[in-house]
Amino acid sequence: MKLQRANTSEAVAAHVLDLLFAGELRSGQRLDLDEIASRLGVSRVPVREGLIQLERDGLVERAHYRRAFVAEFDDATVREAFELYGMLSALTNRRVAARRDPAVVEALGKLDESLAGCDDPAEFESLAREFRRVVNVAGARNHLRALLRTFSGLVPAAARFSIDDALPAERAALHAEYAAIRDGDPDAAGAAALAHLRLTADNAVAALRRRGVFPPSVVDGAEWTDAAAVLKGTTP
Repeated sequence: MKLQRANTSEAVAAHVLDLLFAGELRSGQRLDLDEIASRLGVSRVPVREGLIQLERDGLVERAHYRRAFVAEFDDATVREAFELYGMLSALTNRRVAARRDPAVVEALGKLDESLAGCDDPAEFESLAREFRRVVNVAGARNHLRALLRTFSGLVPAAARFSIDDALPAERAALHAEYAAIRDGDPDAAGAAALAHLRLTADNAVAALRRRGVFPPSVVDGAEWTDAAAVLKGTTP
């Protein structure tokens, strides 16, 4: 396997994430930098850089003697990542809804229309990513944008492979965000963003359970606020 991406460190991180999502890597397992470099046809430098990215996601631990291991990877790991990203997204949503910039609302409206008629998972993911980008650019200053950029590994990767079985729910969640922003309702916009990211976390965890990466559970998502209720504008 040879990497085709221009940014090889990001490609290395994506490769390790793929192994995690396939269940080929488990918590506590040592990561062999030379083996990864050989498999991907790169030097150890981008491998180390890629693992540093995953360390920021809490997925990799590096010992003082420079060995790297898979950190604890379970449903709580996934949920915490989405919860943190959801809190930041709620902040940008609130700001954009409060400002109600006509150009931003128009751009989001066009994306909402495209999402409404999209049934292709890859295209849907691209449109959803653009929706979030528009909101983040409009609602975040430099510091917040920098924080949002740190969520470039686990969150988008987990969201990507969980979309296939959740397009209608994801479409409804994004529309709820758009409607609140369009209506100039900061509270509803913030709640919709948080509910959406929690919903995506639930879908990602469910997909990982189906793959056998996580064990089955009868209380999946019980610790979250009822996302469906929040999307309807109520809380339990």
